[in-house]
Amino acid sequence: MELSKSFFEDEVRDGFYVTSDMKHAWAAQLEVLNDVDKACRENGIQYFAEWGTLLGAVRHHGFIPWDDDMDICMKRPDYNRFLQIADQIMPEGYKIFNISSDEDNDNMLTRIINGRAINFEKTHLEKFHGFPYVSGIDIFPLDFIAPNREDDDFQCELISIVNSVAKFIRTLQENEESINEENLQELNLKINQIEELCGVEIDRDKDLAQQLNVLVDRLCGLYTEEEAGYVTIMTIWAEERQYKLPKEYYSKTVRLPFENITIPVPYSYDAILKKKYGDYMKLVHTWDSHDYPFYDRQKKLLKDNGVVFNEFCDTYEDYINYKKQVNGIRKTRNAIREKNINHETAVFMVYKAEYWDMLDGLFREYEKRKEQEIVVIPLRYYYKNIDGTVEECASDAVLPEYVQKYINSDYNIEEENPETIIIQNPYDGYNGSVTIHPRYYSKNLAIHTNKLIYMPYFVTEEINPMDMRAYISMDAYVTMPGVVYADEVMLQSEANKELYVKKLTEFFGEESKKEWEDKINGRGALYIEKKDPVLKYNIMPSEWKNMALKNDGSYRKIILYFISTNGVLEHKRKMFGKIRRSMDVFTEYQSDVMPLLAFEGNMEDILELEDVMLLMDYKTILRKYEKNIVRPDMLKRAVDACDAFYGEAGAEAQMCRNQGKPVMIEDVDI
Repeated sequence: MELSKSFFEDEVRDGFYVTSDMKHAWAAQLEVLNDVDKACRENGIQYFAEWGTLLGAVRHHGFIPWDDDMDICMKRPDYNRFLQIADQIMPEGYKIFNISSDEDNDNMLTRIINGRAINFEKTHLEKFHGFPYVSGIDIFPLDFIAPNREDDDFQCELISIVNSVAKFIRTLQENEESINEENLQELNLKINQIEELCGVEIDRDKDLAQQLNVLVDRLCGLYTEEEAGYVTIMTIWAEERQYKLPKEYYSKTVRLPFENITIPVPYSYDAILKKKYGDYMKLVHTWDSHDYPFYDRQKKLLKDNGVVFNEFCDTYEDYINYKKQVNGIRKTRNAIREKNINHETAVFMVYKAEYWDMLDGLFREYEKRKEQEIVVIPLRYYYKNIDGTVEECASDAVLPEYVQKYINSDYNIEEENPETIIIQNPYDGYNGSVTIHPRYYSKNLAIHTNKLIYMPYFVTEEINPMDMRAYISMDAYVTMPGVVYADEVMLQSEANKELYVKKLTEFFGEESKKEWEDKINGRGALYIEKKDPVLKYNIMPSEWKNMALKNDGSYRKIILYFISTNGVLEHKRKMFGKIRRSMDVFTEYQSDVMPLLAFEGNMEDILELEDVMLLMDYKTILRKYEKNIVRPDMLKRAVDACDAFYGEAGAEAQMCRNQGKPVMIEDVDI
């Protein structure tokens, strides 16, 4: 499975900072899913995206930004069959982890994993995108609820009895001091009752809890699809009696985009998600940090054994000694600097052209200053390969024309020693995906300037201190040399500053707290708000830019017009009539607006299966509005480029809302 190098870069999604490490973890899981998908398709096994993966497919067309795992489900017959033949149909190296494979596992689901140990072998790293840790996906069995209340009550009661005894055994196993004659007699009595109730025999010489867990799993699957009206995850249903769905919801699948692949979701995914989450398009962060990220324990295991990579490890003593060295060099240099210098130089080091907007306000502030010379250096940045080599990154983004005259890529930092250097990249060499030339690492730059300023190339949503997943992710951009060794750090808000100070103080110790309080400020929003609104046109595809450009040099407003597959299936030919009417309106006002017409990525495949006449209408629309059509792989860029959204509710509408853009949901009947 191929993933672009850019996929692995740190990224802010829906206001949440997704780290490069997490991107590698996602990629490894996508690889596992890709292999599961291939095996299931070839062997007629049906599966569906489940829980956060289902929500992510519909709302984000990929992972929920603060999620770190993947879930799928299978109806019980498919689930059992998959487990029976998994070792035959899955590629070599995969392992099953469930109640049957591991005595100490009590989870009523199966996890298929890409190995049992951290693996640095070349073939493993190449396949799983440089991610050495054990990764996999969770598979939940979908079971069928008994057709009448009496049978349902009996099944749930059996499950409850067996499950309670299994938990009692686990308690005894975990606390051997509690094992006494009375407890053993009670346990034997309970097992005898279970054997009689269920018509089974429990082997006293084998792990009792494991045998009872397997029995619970069998009891969950007592009823078949033919005799039932509803499906459920039986362990939830047996305990709460609140989670059930009509079996018709899972009668067939549609495939939705998920990152770089597609994934099957239940045909009635909208009804399922409403049942699970209510208003599922509303973003709700998962605040807990329990086992987040899932690979953290494995990472700590390596660290305990002296294996550390891409981790900034300087101590506060290192910091203090370095600052003394830098201050000495600066003092000597300033003492011998020529007296007749009548200007100061500020060097803006642009991490990537597409991030210039974060520097633009500060740049304009410096541009106003008298006797101020400005130099702009677009840094070359490089992707890291798993073999330790690097390759230069290419980008079609360009800096604004008014910045071009300040560019001097040959400017020699070491010889010129400018008064001020402004940087955007905090990582130096400690990022898992990208790097810059060591010449431009912050510790080297600090030596050759009197003031090193760091201003992030990104803005996150204001982080709630209770949002531990967002706080954990801050490790990837706060405890980094660009922040630590800068003389001034300019952040988006005072609340953001407080979290930076807290994070750095935890890392370096309480004695360092005043250092961070003094050099970090939360006034960066002043400059972010001053950025030129036309900057976005420099990073969008040239054909869109040319379509939006007016004769007077100004730009038309770009409207993203999005049509979902569900909308077409629900409204049928009326939808295509609505599209024509809407595009006619856009044409009427073409001097002011420019529409980008986008369809959900699975449109053609679904219509080919569902309605050939609708497919023909769809292709007619594609031909008629060819120059306005957005390819599925360009949809995210269209979201970033547009000024407003119109069309069907979905992930794209939500992304526009998250960016503060006007959103209008269309009424097909108007």
